[in-house]
Amino acid sequence: MLKLGSIRWKGKCTKHPRYDPSEQGESGLVGGCTRCLQLLEIHLSHRKTISLLRAFGPGREVKPKAEVLEDRQIALF
Repeated sequence: MLKLGSIRWKGKCTKHPRYDPSEQGESGLVGGCTRCLQLLEIHLSHRKTISLLRAFGPGREVKPKAEVLEDRQIALF
């Protein structure tokens, strides 16, 4: 079993604090800054991880609450 929690992480380059890899991508890189490149790499690997998790599918099947209530009512009779 693999547990992944939600992580909030705010990282920014000290030289280029306005660089946002989610909005600007590679076009926003200034002069090949290594910290900005690392931020872009982190962002791309995060997007890939999320897409892989979504492609894998949910870990368990969730019944809608309406079906659960109907099953209970049938069991009473």
